[in-house]
Amino acid sequence: MTWLLIVFGTALVLSPLMWLKQTPHQRRITELRRQASAASLQVSLHRRPDAREDERRLEAVCYRLPWQDTDCRQDWVLHRLSDRGWPSEHQGWSWMAQDAGQQWHDLLAENIANLPPGVGAIVASGQGIGVIWDERGDSAELNQICDFLHRLRQKAEEICL
Repeated sequence: MTWLLIVFGTALVLSPLMWLKQTPHQRRITELRRQASAASLQVSLHRRPDAREDERRLEAVCYRLPWQDTDCRQDWVLHRLSDRGWPSEHQGWSWMAQDAGQQWHDLLAENIANLPPGVGAIVASGQGIGVIWDERGDSAELNQICDFLHRLRQKAEEICL
């Protein structure tokens, strides 16, 4: 009987500690975000890019590469999350806010098909150029995203010259 009470007491003390342990999914997300940070990407919660003005919930994750030149900031959104917005020349993608401009269309056409399937939007804002990603992929997909964002930022710098 005494041993049963000791085992029960120990289990009672240790059970709250088990809640603090990360699940495999949480560990994978933590590692992805650590790798993104090491690649100079900022990870933040974001509104859905196709959200209406009154929808303020932060329910998407944005992987963003900050602008290097403050004069090259862009403001456009290309998404495939819903039918909101207006159609673009890219199959299955729609513009929100405004079109990126003709100088972006070739680069987007060349690269958009190679994006991981979990990328739901490309977002250019005052903070930088980013993607809305569902984080279901692995580090190889993160590398694809990082390369894509660097190409987009380089294009923005060329446009500003």
